[in-house]
Amino acid sequence: MHLQKGLGKGFVIPLLATAMIASGAKAALVTYSTVVTNNTTSEKEYDFSKEFTLTGNLGNTGGSGSLAIVVTDIRGGGAYVKGVGTTSIFASFVNNIQVASLTPPTSISAIQFGQGSYSAQFTAKNYGVLGNISDIIKSQLKFILSAGDQAVVSSTFEVVSFTPTPGALALICMAGGLGLRGRRRVGN
Repeated sequence: MHLQKGLGKGFVIPLLATAMIASGAKAALVTYSTVVTNNTTSEKEYDFSKEFTLTGNLGNTGGSGSLAIVVTDIRGGGAYVKGVGTTSIFASFVNNIQVASLTPPTSISAIQFGQGSYSAQFTAKNYGVLGNISDIIKSQLKFILSAGDQAVVSSTFEVVSFTPTPGALALICMAGGLGLRGRRRVGN
């Protein structure tokens, strides 16, 4: 009974990720990495994007992504990277529809002549957006860098075909049934 109870509560999520991996024969990856040095005397806004045109149909899409930022104080007064207004620092798009984003809760800062860093990822999920041949997947980085400082920014955005195989779909259904079965037994 304890085994069923454990399977029912936390087993469906790993199975969804497994189903994505099992069905991920078709995939596309957009990676971007840049070093930005602000040589001006005031903070500056940067906006970068990288696109990939799909060469095949993916159908319903899913995937994951990550963002890493290292800011370095070069001028000696402290350094920061922050978002532009309410815009996410990192946003991912499938066919011009935003499917995920990442933004630090506050600015990423560095002490005098030091470094500060931030890294995060969004885990594998179903985007619910169709990806067809010649559609574009895109990553966008938009941020403000303090005057006279440097930032290294890297991102990844993976898009996969999110159509569970019949075997993976059966595992998901079984896990859901085990979860319900375990809950009923606990309630009795």
